[in-house]
Amino acid sequence: MPNVDVISVHHVCLVVQDREAADAFYIGVLGFQPHHGVKSWLVLNDTSTLHLVAIPGTAPRNASPHRPIQHFALQVSNLANVLTILLQAGQKPFQMDGKMKEHFLVDPGDPLTFGTGTLFVRDPDGNLIEFIEEGKGLFSVEMRPRLEIVESNPDQSSGNHGSVEGFSSSLGAPG
Repeated sequence: MPNVDVISVHHVCLVVQDREAADAFYIGVLGFQPHHGVKSWLVLNDTSTLHLVAIPGTAPRNASPHRPIQHFALQVSNLANVLTILLQAGQKPFQMDGKMKEHFLVDPGDPLTFGTGTLFVRDPDGNLIEFIEEGKGLFSVEMRPRLEIVESNPDQSSGNHGSVEGFSSSLGAPG
């Protein structure tokens, strides 16, 4: 069966009640840029956008019983830098473990090692955003998905079924 060939996440759409409050957070705090052609889009990088749909009177915080864990994740180059930015902007960043226990961070020097080793914050509407740094916490090299590529040569008997950049698929461990 063929697989869907996902190249990247193109955009994420969030419902917000107050577009001005959302812009103050996403543009003013996180530094996203307004899209040049679509007013409801914010530019995250060269290929990804955040689509904010303002629906006044909605209650996104209560939209789903799963709301506390529903989130999207952004990969960043420096998690500690994001922590500093969030704290300086008066936000309440936290880390979370597998049981959804929140551990709030109050100082830029706080260790980023609790739970998943990632960083979370909620926007003004309660939308949960996770920040990850490749190679840290849950996204360390040891935790990367292991891919196995089977060579098309049936005569190969070495037990090594090929490799993907940085991985040795015969053991499924980083190479």
